[in-house]
This record gives sequence, structure tokens and C-alpha cells, in this order.
Amino acid sequence: MKYRLSVFAGLLVVGLLAGLPVQAQQVAGQVERQKGTASRSAAAGTIDLVQGARVYVGDEIRTGPGARLQIRFDDQSMLTLGENARITINQLVYAPSGDSSQALAIVQGVFRFATGQISKLAPRSVSVTTPVATVGIRGTVFLGGELTVGMPPGQPHYGFQVIEGAIEVTSPGGSVVLDEPGEGTFLPLTRVAAPTPVRQWTAEEAAEAQAALAF
Repeated sequence: MKYRLSVFAGLLVVGLLAGLPVQAQQVAGQVERQKGTASRSAAAGTIDLVQGARVYVGDEIRTGPGARLQIRFDDQSMLTLGENARITINQLVYAPSGDSSQALAIVQGVFRFATGQISKLAPRSVSVTTPVATVGIRGTVFLGGELTVGMPPGQPHYGFQVIEGAIEVTSPGGSVVLDEPGEGTFLPLTRVAAPTPVRQWTAEEAAEAQAALAF
């Protein structure tokens, strides 16, 4: 009888745990558009993404070869990723009447980011980090990522271009402010350096970045 009660109690505990709502993860946004394969990875494992799927704080998002992915966050900011991209959603707290913050870590790939309500409430509370620099947000649309034009051939490098608003690109070697539409800067991937002087990107430079993000 004791054995049966023990088994019953064990099953009851398992059942209660299984029935707990999976709400420990905080929803950050959802997939707005998608082309090709993409996934999110968290403590529970890796899950394939589809249009309309939710993404959560703490997720690592990846896109496959030839893929494109667009995520709309809860504050209406928008992140577009090109192929073979990898990013982490480190933080998303949107409280219109309280403290709000957003932190994204771009690990790999080309991306475009359009800020949302959090940047209007507290611009300094939005953080975007990349392998070469941190981007300070001033209410903006900008893009960045690994590119092949803009610096000497054969030198792996990263580029940033502002489409709207302004950003400050800060690396261990220095910082620049991009505040005119079309302005850009580059940094080498293989060594510490200051961003190159701010200038309007050429048509070829801008076209490469736009093509990497086009659906």
C-alpha cells in the first residue's frame, strides 16, 4: 500500500510539473516575415521558426543559407536578418509607463534594425553590440554586418550605414557618429582599429548590403 501511495505521489508531482505553464520565458516579439530556414535556441533546445512564431528573451536566433528573417519586437522595433546570421536577444523590457530596455547581440551576418517605442522613451536603454563595435541608438534605422566591398580586397571587414536618424559606432579604437542618411563607416574584423572616417557609401557598397537583406 505504501508503495502504491509513493508511486501515486510521484506521478502526481510529475503531472503537476508537466502542467505548469511555460511562462518562465519572456516573449520578446514574433516573426513578421521569413524566407528559407531559421531557428531559435534556448535552454529547452532548438526550435524551427515559421512566420508568426514567437521569439523570447534569451533566444539565440539563426538563419540558414539563402534565408531572410524579420522579427517585430513588442515595442514595434524591427530586426531584419540576412542568410547565415546569428543573434541573441539579451533583453526586452517594454513598459510604456515605466522602465524599458532592449539589448541585442549580433554575432554573425548582415542585419537591419529599426528602433521602436523603447528608443523614444529612453534612447540610452537600447543597446546593439556586434563583433567589432557597440552601436549607440538615437532613434534610427541602420544596417550593419560583414561585407566584401568598402575596404581593401581580401581584408575581412564590417560595415555600418545609417538610413534614418543617427547612431554612434564605438570600437576599442575610437568612435564616429553617423547622422546623415546614407553615411557609413567600416572596421576590420581581424584587428582592433578605429572606425574609418564617415562618408556617404558608394552605390556598390550600399547595394551589397541591401541585397543581403532583400526578400
